[in-house]
Amino acid sequence: MVNLISTHAIYEYLCSLAVQHIVTDDDQLVFEALKHNDIQHACQAIRETQSGEVVYQHLTLRFGLRGEQSVYQFELSEQMQYCLDLFSLYLAIRQTQFQLEAFHPDLISNVVVPIRVDALLWDPGVYFLEQMVQFHSAAFQHVIPSLQADETLCLHERMETLVEKLKENAFALWFEVATSQTHFERIAEFDPDMIKLSVTIENKQDQHSFLPIARFLRKHKYQWVAGRVASQVELNRYRLLGASYYFGYFSDIPTSLSFRSFDEE
Repeated sequence: MVNLISTHAIYEYLCSLAVQHIVTDDDQLVFEALKHNDIQHACQAIRETQSGEVVYQHLTLRFGLRGEQSVYQFELSEQMQYCLDLFSLYLAIRQTQFQLEAFHPDLISNVVVPIRVDALLWDPGVYFLEQMVQFHSAAFQHVIPSLQADETLCLHERMETLVEKLKENAFALWFEVATSQTHFERIAEFDPDMIKLSVTIENKQDQHSFLPIARFLRKHKYQWVAGRVASQVELNRYRLLGASYYFGYFSDIPTSLSFRSFDEE
């Protein structure tokens, strides 16, 4: 297979990968957007809970006329979702390379990229990660994969190999936890640098569902990031619960951006 030495080569590889995995009508829609550079990205500030200082940037994919929709709201096949996860990683690499050319490395905000573990254990994902580590290591050192998994957490050997590679090459390694997960306690086997929560505590039912996660966080004394913070009241609750960082606050809603297409460069 071709080496993905340039960002153009990465983009062409991802487009060729995506076209091979079109199953649903929405897959076709998303592929056309990918091919025509219509999938945008937004970087949302992750702030320190006490000071409010921006420490990290959280990358998400956006789609639509105003970049207001998450691409994952569409009915996508599993493999197309994997392609988009890899595309997120590509955007983080490309953004970081741009910043490294423009700024001193100490001034760069490290980028948090949510990504399914299954996308990185998928054969094309294994190849893709190897290429990023081999040819884009300087940028990858400013990337923080935020791993999403449940059943796959039980595949200890495969997980251990992946975790080791990411810890050796990325800035840090985070894991995401949601109330829908069954096996989140297996995360402790992989010594994460941070836990990022995908939960809400707006009502009593949400708060009750959060209790097992709260016990898990206290038991292992993990630093954690509160996500989807909808109000100042909710932020204050997370602060009292011990959150180190937070994001998703209404005042931090970012503008979606896209890089120029390679045809324009």
